[in-house]
Amino acid sequence: MTTTVIFFDTETNGLTAQDSVLSISAIKAVFSGPKSAVSDAIVDRYERFYYRKPGEPLSAGAVKVNGLTDAVIAEERGDAAYPLYFHEDIEAFRAFCGEACHFVAHNIAFDQQFIPFPMPYIFCTMKENKKVINLRRRTGGLKFPALNEAARFYGIDVHTAQLHGSTYDTELVYLIFRKMLETSETQKKAWKFLEKKPKQAVLF
Repeated sequence: MTTTVIFFDTETNGLTAQDSVLSISAIKAVFSGPKSAVSDAIVDRYERFYYRKPGEPLSAGAVKVNGLTDAVIAEERGDAAYPLYFHEDIEAFRAFCGEACHFVAHNIAFDQQFIPFPMPYIFCTMKENKKVINLRRRTGGLKFPALNEAARFYGIDVHTAQLHGSTYDTELVYLIFRKMLETSETQKKAWKFLEKKPKQAVLF
């Protein structure tokens, strides 16, 4: 078995598909081998920063979480030559993904709404760990684990100051998925995802 997987995260100016993507990061990794001796290798990384679409106001709530003011974005971009706005640069991310059919993110339903091309197979490290981590709401019901909660559950060191940065969050998602492949309670679902045969490449 050999499967190329895209791990990714977005930081945005709001919660809807109409809001601007301010940063996107991704890891492309190849998983290969039998279940008993799977190995993986990171083959590429992606990181870009963008401004809000012209006329779109800054979301105070969003910037409180991700800290991506125009000044911070300008510093992160440096002298980058890629487009100022994500919607004008989507083909670059599509090219990075290539023919990959497997995509992983934490709360992938949120991130996926900003990506206007097919993702044939998706895996959500938030939803797939809800019953595994078994966190409770004050009302007693199960809650979805935050990214840092999922990471700590699997024994991954978390640097709180770096959370909500797309590059760091992507790294945590990748590490969580690797841990899921090694954990008896989650191996089956992670392997079921990896073993899905490509049926539709990302179309250009």
